[in-house]
Amino acid sequence: MSKVALIAGATGAAAKRLVEELVADEWRVVGVSRTPPPSRSRVTYVASDLGNADALTRALAGHRDITHVFYTARAAHGESGVEDVGANLAFLRHTIDAAERVATNLAHIHLVEGTKWYGMHLGPFATPAREDQPRHAPPNFYYDQQDLLAARQRGAGWTWSASRPNFLCDFAPERSRNAPVVIGAYAALCRELGVPLDFPGSEACYRALLDVTDARQLARAMVFLATSDHARNEAFNVTNGDAYRWCNLWPKIADFFGISCGVVRPLTLADWVADKAPLWQRVVARHGLQPLALADVALWPFGDFLLRQGHDNISSTTKIRSIGFHEMVDTESMFLTQITRYREARVLP
Repeated sequence: MSKVALIAGATGAAAKRLVEELVADEWRVVGVSRTPPPSRSRVTYVASDLGNADALTRALAGHRDITHVFYTARAAHGESGVEDVGANLAFLRHTIDAAERVATNLAHIHLVEGTKWYGMHLGPFATPAREDQPRHAPPNFYYDQQDLLAARQRGAGWTWSASRPNFLCDFAPERSRNAPVVIGAYAALCRELGVPLDFPGSEACYRALLDVTDARQLARAMVFLATSDHARNEAFNVTNGDAYRWCNLWPKIADFFGISCGVVRPLTLADWVADKAPLWQRVVARHGLQPLALADVALWPFGDFLLRQGHDNISSTTKIRSIGFHEMVDTESMFLTQITRYREARVLP
């Protein structure tokens, strides 16, 4: 039987590389988005709001051959400790409802979660984080979503799995909430000012042991988990499989931009860039970059959240390796490669 994937949130951060991986593996894809891009070979995009259960079912009515669901959507994205539990839960419920009503051969539903499952946004937590660690005190919409998914699966003909990536990194000019472009834009401004590349986060973050998830690494893991008998009804950490410290990577980023590495100098990036729009326009003109506003290139509050993780933030990947997923990504090389791609696309100098 051919595999047909429904991707809920098909234009989001976790879906871009997933579509590519599925198409390369000869899946057909149905992508749901409020503002869908044009369809193409093997990929059909449909417009629908996950918040409207009836509209979603109608939008999917012609796709009864869906076999797998990849839920990659987010009702809202904040950098605080609490996100909208009700809306996120409703979006997933509506997706499950529509899939069960429409898909006659539904085999699996995969849910993308994140390291906030372990409370990384609240402060220090037990590391390396393991999937069976006790939950922190709610609210946490990931808990509600996984509980819903597990409850709906009991007695059903389909299975589920979940992935827990850390900060998702990619070459994604359409997405300003992305570590490589935030860091690259900050470095470009420092170079234009003729100052060293000071680390704008905390000293603790500069020294902490961290990990991230390359978007293609996540995509490959999602496909693996959705099709492996050993992943049924379980959740798995998905990161690059290595660890890094900013104190080791930061000098390499400075060298990449041809400036000296500075010191740890905590500041709020969102405040620091408030008057830097004219400076960025100088950078754009000097290097012939795309005419993008500084606020559209990088999401600075996200940069502040990223660089203030004053504790180790690393997940164990033993569980997913134990069932056969052994891919790894060199994180330091990943950052420099993705920044290079932004440079080649004339987003960064």
